[in-house]
Amino acid sequence: MRLSFITTGLLLLTLLVQQPAWSQLRLDGQVRDALTRQPLPFATVFLANTTYGTTTDSTGHFVLAGMPAGQYEFTVSYVGYELYTKALPLQQSTTLAPSLKPSASLSEVVIRPTKNRPADYRRFTKQFFGSSAFAQQCRIENPDDVVVVFDAAQQELAAIAPRQLAVINQALGYRITYHRFDFKVNYASSRLTFVAAPVFEELKGTNDQQQRWEANRRKAYAGSFPHFLRSVREDQIAQEGFLVQRLVTEPNSAPLQLRLKQASDSLAAVFTPASGVVAFVYKQALSAAQICQAESLAATGKVRFRSNSDLRVTYQGEQPDAQYVALTLAASHAALREAASNQLQPNLSAAVARKAQPNGPVLEVSDLRQLGPAAIIQPNGYLTNPLSVKLDGYWAFERVGEALPLDYSPAQLR
Repeated sequence: MRLSFITTGLLLLTLLVQQPAWSQLRLDGQVRDALTRQPLPFATVFLANTTYGTTTDSTGHFVLAGMPAGQYEFTVSYVGYELYTKALPLQQSTTLAPSLKPSASLSEVVIRPTKNRPADYRRFTKQFFGSSAFAQQCRIENPDDVVVVFDAAQQELAAIAPRQLAVINQALGYRITYHRFDFKVNYASSRLTFVAAPVFEELKGTNDQQQRWEANRRKAYAGSFPHFLRSVREDQIAQEGFLVQRLVTEPNSAPLQLRLKQASDSLAAVFTPASGVVAFVYKQALSAAQICQAESLAATGKVRFRSNSDLRVTYQGEQPDAQYVALTLAASHAALREAASNQLQPNLSAAVARKAQPNGPVLEVSDLRQLGPAAIIQPNGYLTNPLSVKLDGYWAFERVGEALPLDYSPAQLR
């Protein structure tokens, strides 16, 4: 079963505008209890979803340095207190005075008398990490701190970490600590949602390990959703290896079959993603101007992602993960069996029917649907409102195994 991937909350909400190295800035301040005004020693202070993080000293003071100017989510985590978050448009070095409120829900945390059911925990790690080659090199450092529950009646898997969740990714060379971790998979609706405030820490390794990690990071970035959005913003879609086409999904019917037959020369593919439904992809490649609204960069620096239809995005710059290839071929054959059993199938023209055959190489294909209003594409390839889009296909296949911090900036890929 394919899952749609919607990442919510702080995981993608943090934004970073790349600036020249000379504009590196500094954050400092003191963390205090909001009620007693006492300093909080050894609190975790970080910019969510980046590698910028530290802990307060014995007097609650902290210093973060080396950040470029940009929009961040400043975050403070401390046991027994609510997670502190603050949208931070950082344009100059700044002093902050975060005050944390004691957590009213701490006393309500239920200590489970037994460990997670092994089957439930396996379900969770499979969905959380994904099934790619990089995912196989990930592990959770503190599995006992994760509470996993599977509701068979609702067909929903939920996992939370009341404290925090630490992941080691040996493929990319990161230790990722997730604060306020909340993860859900609904198998009935094929929907995955994920809320967290992560901070990345680079692992120490030999020169050979560092080189392998950097090569893998470049591979994880290539063809990713941030890579695509950056190519849209810079009007370099084709140059960066992407092909964007209009995707339409409609209920199957005799009139639709006639339309498909008449329009077969303009279609790149026709398939049945679900029973009673037909999807078709137009041949025409869309430009950046057709899928975004560009305001004057000189005046505002803003490019808004706005699409009136679903998009199919194919990345042609690398070979896809082997497990994705296997899953895609299996799904293609299943779709063909479904189409063959459809009573309306004889109405399809031979030309259209051939377009559904999986006789070409498997590529990194993703589907993109806009759910909300237009969202600004930041220079680093992230959206101001990640909830405004839903991802399927390869971008949903990639999970924590391919996760990169927002301050990761690869060298020229092509």
